[in-house]
Amino acid sequence: MMKNRGLGMESPGEGVAENRRFGARGRLSPSVFLSLRFMLLIAFSMLSLSLLFVLLLRSSVTRKQDSDLAQGISLISETINSKGMDELAFLELPYYITYAVWEQESGMVISTNDSLLPLLESEGKSRTYFEKDFFTDSDLNIRYRTKKLDFAGKPLVAECAIDIANDSAAKMLSALPFLALVSLAPILLLSFTLSLLISRSTIKAFKKLQEDYDREKAFTSNVSHELKTPISIIDGHANLLKRWGKDDPAQLTQSIEAILRETENMNAIVTTLLDMSRIENGRVKIENKKFYVTNFFAKLKDEFKVTHPECTIRISDPDFLEIETDEQKLHQIFTVILSNSVKFAGEKCEINLAARKNGSKIELSASDNGPGFTEEILNHAFERFYKGDTSHDRNVSGAGLGLSIAKALSLALGGDIKAKNAPAGGALILLTI
Repeated sequence: MMKNRGLGMESPGEGVAENRRFGARGRLSPSVFLSLRFMLLIAFSMLSLSLLFVLLLRSSVTRKQDSDLAQGISLISETINSKGMDELAFLELPYYITYAVWEQESGMVISTNDSLLPLLESEGKSRTYFEKDFFTDSDLNIRYRTKKLDFAGKPLVAECAIDIANDSAAKMLSALPFLALVSLAPILLLSFTLSLLISRSTIKAFKKLQEDYDREKAFTSNVSHELKTPISIIDGHANLLKRWGKDDPAQLTQSIEAILRETENMNAIVTTLLDMSRIENGRVKIENKKFYVTNFFAKLKDEFKVTHPECTIRISDPDFLEIETDEQKLHQIFTVILSNSVKFAGEKCEINLAARKNGSKIELSASDNGPGFTEEILNHAFERFYKGDTSHDRNVSGAGLGLSIAKALSLALGGDIKAKNAPAGGALILLTI
């Protein structure tokens, strides 16, 4: 049965946040839904503004037509009163205005410039008259105005009219709704595209905030869990000493050792977290220098042989590669890796350190003959506090922060670190710089 290897970098909550999806399958994504809402809002706004503009323009055109009709009636009235009926033949009206003067009682037309103009009365006001199929090929649609006159004791009616169907302003007015709809299509498409881009970036930022919140929430929970156990142990042994342990030499020694051990564990957790915070915030100074990988591996081997004499470490660097990076940070990374190998593969483990060139990069690897990684653990390879189970089993020492700081240091060096299973079995950590 494989042991659970203490892995690290981000909290388990990050996986939940990463897998969270907005909306159900088969439904519109939030960005498309928001874009459609924005597009509909733009469409409603434009249609409302277009309708208001058309109404205002229609009112303006109608006022202009009424003004022209009033002026035409006034000109007819002045001509009849000052020059007589015969001068109507020489009346100069705008080309778009037709008129007729007829006797009110008999309806006989005295003068007109349009024999088809129907005789209507508006009682001094401007009105609209429509008659379908008035002409053989079209309808009659006019705006007209009349005024009652008296000439030589005869009651007359003067009428002026404007053919709305043929009026250029009225034609333009009738074409506006169609033009508005045609122009609306590209505007809506542009608004949808822009809003889609904006909403996607907004939702992406929101998801990032949500992921950060979930990660920090899980991080706080994990830190509390990790610190709670040593605090409980320290508290328990302190109470033992307070009650009767101080009088028992064996218990006194055991309690003091436990308190010191758990205090050291707590200090290691806090120190590691502070180091990771400084690394991730870019507050760690990187001092690059050139050195040979074989010499670096040899130093690691000598150090570990002192503390773990039964461990076998082999070095493979056939090209005697030279690397330029921060040796102290690289040493810290491989110290974590080798400590994990000893922890899970045992004191008599076999570790292979290898280096090879891959294009412009150098790959440094460490493999062991231990149990390796399960698929579940590989998926959480560098999450903080992750130990391969939900119970945080303390039988395996450590808080699950080792490889997480190795990951942070690798990124600080501009490299990348991956966890795999070696082809022959055992764990394989690959660092590319």
